[in-house]
Amino acid sequence: MFRLTIQIIGLLLGISSAWAEKKPQLEVRFLAESIPADLGQVSLALGDLRTSPFDLPMNNFSMPQIPPGRAFQLWLPDKNRAISSITLPQEGESFVVLLLISPKGGYTPVVMRADNPDFKPGDIFFINNADKTVLGYVGTSKFTLDPAKSTILRPQGTRAEKFYDVGLGVREEEGDRVLTTTRWPEDNMSRFYVFFYVNPATKRVAYRAVDEFVPPAPVKPQ
Repeated sequence: MFRLTIQIIGLLLGISSAWAEKKPQLEVRFLAESIPADLGQVSLALGDLRTSPFDLPMNNFSMPQIPPGRAFQLWLPDKNRAISSITLPQEGESFVVLLLISPKGGYTPVVMRADNPDFKPGDIFFINNADKTVLGYVGTSKFTLDPAKSTILRPQGTRAEKFYDVGLGVREEEGDRVLTTTRWPEDNMSRFYVFFYVNPATKRVAYRAVDEFVPPAPVKPQ
């Protein structure tokens, strides 16, 4: 009887340990619209808690950071002050945060769920953080986005050379203005984020495109 009790306890502990190992952990990656020359490294803060300092990138996402909670601050360790307050949605465990320069100083965060099941390899996530309507096409797929809106686009109409014709623009009072016409390769192993925002220097709508490799799902044993 004693041995059976020990075995049951061991089994329960094993289940508990396995559950703990599989329990999802919050992670956040960052991308800055621009970075002041004297910014230095940043960390994540909640009360007296601080993560290890890291560099903010502009052309790719940072390494995943484990935040101290779903609401925290982006902190400057060298200057001992916050430059942004960030709140993650309750749904989801993996997020990306676009940091836009705020007219009041610091950054305004735009939080997106990276583990959105509707955001699949080959898709493009368009986010309009500008103050005007943006529009465009990728291949034969078209979109129009009002300010503060976003959409996930699955492009169609690739050329035989395995690329898409792409056009992005902004709706001005005098008519639609082209931001770019280019070509993007077809890539079913990556997803893409395209952010529209107002460039603080030029006061005009600009955009930033970032790709993210998505590893193939593991093959389940038969």
